[in-house]
Order: sequence, then structure tokens, then C-alpha cells
Amino acid sequence: MNKLRQFASNKVLWASVALTSGSAFAEASANEAAITAAVNSGKSMVSLTTSGVIGIAALAFGLGMVVMWLRK
Repeated sequence: MNKLRQFASNKVLWASVALTSGSAFAEASANEAAITAAVNSGKSMVSLTTSGVIGIAALAFGLGMVVMWLRK
């Protein structure tokens, strides 16, 4: 009786693992797509911020040079 109970519990265990792993892979794919989209969005935001900072620095440097030339 114990062997039959152990055999049945092993079959239930393997069946539940097989059914669960399929949904886990499907969910992982959706998660990977969301992570990839977030990384791409982050890269574009970093690019935009970097160009903005460089633009402001160039503008400030240019204004500083003009003011220095006008003081002479």
C-alpha cells in the first residue's frame, strides 16, 4: 500500500512540474520582453540627457566667451 501511495504521489509530482514549467516559460518570455523594452527606453533617456547636458555646457561656455570678449 505504501509503494502504491508513493508511486501515485511521484506521478502527481511529475505531472504538476510538467504543467507548471510550461506556464513559467510563457511568463518568462513576457517578462523578457518587458525588460528589453525598459532597457531600450532607459538607453534612449540616457542619450537624450547626455546630449542635453552637453548642449547646455556648450551654450554656457559660448556665453562665457562672449561676455569675456565684451569686457575687453
